[in-house]
Amino acid sequence: MNLSQFDSAALLENLHTGVVVHSNDTKISYANPKALELLRLSRSQALGKDALDPNWRFVDKHSQVMSIDTFPVNSVIRTKAPITNLEVGILDSSSEKVTWVICNVYPEFDDQHQIKQIVVSFLDITRQKKIIPFEDIVELANDIIVVTEAAPFKDQGPKIVYVNQAFTDLTGYKKEEVIGQTPRILQGPNTSNETTYKIHKALSQQLPVKAQILNYSKSGQEYWLDMNIVPMKNEFNDVFYFAAVERDVTEQIEREKLVKELSVRDPLTSFLNRRGFFEAAKASLSYAKRNIKSVSLAMIDIDLFKAINDNYGHHTGDEVLKEFAKIMCECFRDSDIIGRLGGEEFCVLLTDSNLLSAKEKLDMFRDTVEKNTISIEGEYLIKFTISVGLTESEKNSEYNLDAMLKQADKYLYQAKDTGRNKVCL
Repeated sequence: MNLSQFDSAALLENLHTGVVVHSNDTKISYANPKALELLRLSRSQALGKDALDPNWRFVDKHSQVMSIDTFPVNSVIRTKAPITNLEVGILDSSSEKVTWVICNVYPEFDDQHQIKQIVVSFLDITRQKKIIPFEDIVELANDIIVVTEAAPFKDQGPKIVYVNQAFTDLTGYKKEEVIGQTPRILQGPNTSNETTYKIHKALSQQLPVKAQILNYSKSGQEYWLDMNIVPMKNEFNDVFYFAAVERDVTEQIEREKLVKELSVRDPLTSFLNRRGFFEAAKASLSYAKRNIKSVSLAMIDIDLFKAINDNYGHHTGDEVLKEFAKIMCECFRDSDIIGRLGGEEFCVLLTDSNLLSAKEKLDMFRDTVEKNTISIEGEYLIKFTISVGLTESEKNSEYNLDAMLKQADKYLYQAKDTGRNKVCL
């Protein structure tokens, strides 16, 4: 049996390679079923072009939309030269996925060397084509890998085009839930605006950036990432993706926070120690100054506390301090800053509180302490009083913590020198 015995039409109709024949005015005169499938065209669209999808287009291997004059057939008509092994993608409005093909285009000439028709073949390479070149390498990596497109770059950030399995394991999001979304899907109420601005600014300038960021899983769980984002360039030095290599550092951050917390906390009362109080108070005063809010500061000392230690022992003295701390927590607001500066000396910064309201609050607190009896292990019933020195950082003042402490300490000694168990201001 020789080749002439084959039905050439039947062969083309069943070929796994797409074949299209164009006349010299670019109209399609023939397209086999595989070509129609790859081109995402119906036979009537291909032959008549009466209902062609307006979003139908070719893209080059860098995913850039090709202009009509650079379409393979138009290029061959213009140059009269064949095109071999051209990689193009095919898109329309039916799907965001690209069908990638290797395209070969050959002109056929008449006796006057004019193009009579153009034969185009398409070989589907979608499965072999990796949009993310290193996908197979990073899929099983321990680090989280997120790849976003570089353009178009909008206010919400670039769209995600790839995440690996480590991302899914950490966040709980399936790949299909985040592909096409922006990384903002992972951010929440405690994510730093300063950090997101830093990242956004770098990416808008197509620059690499490193940052630590607080993100949220699908279930709302907070986690910390150490993130390194780099632009990915093609052979023309154009940035076409951003690749983020991310490491879960939640445990490390939590350890650091715990160490810092221990360094600024008094272990006996759990109040801020001197260092912690000074840091928190200065930050609060800075905020009050910017917003022109009154802030009051009270220095508090347990009267004759040395006698408690001398009569009942230091262990009992510690128990008294812990019970006293509980009373303070019940009497002051969460927004007030309480510190144990040392021994039986405490300090309270009353936020958004003028001198009059602070005096009323401290008198109530002093009265509560005086009426309270502390039972120590059912053996001792201990009563004591407190002395308080109170001052205010008035509106438009310097809001200076050292000056306020000095002033409150002066009034504290005045309270002690004039009989104790009182608030002086």
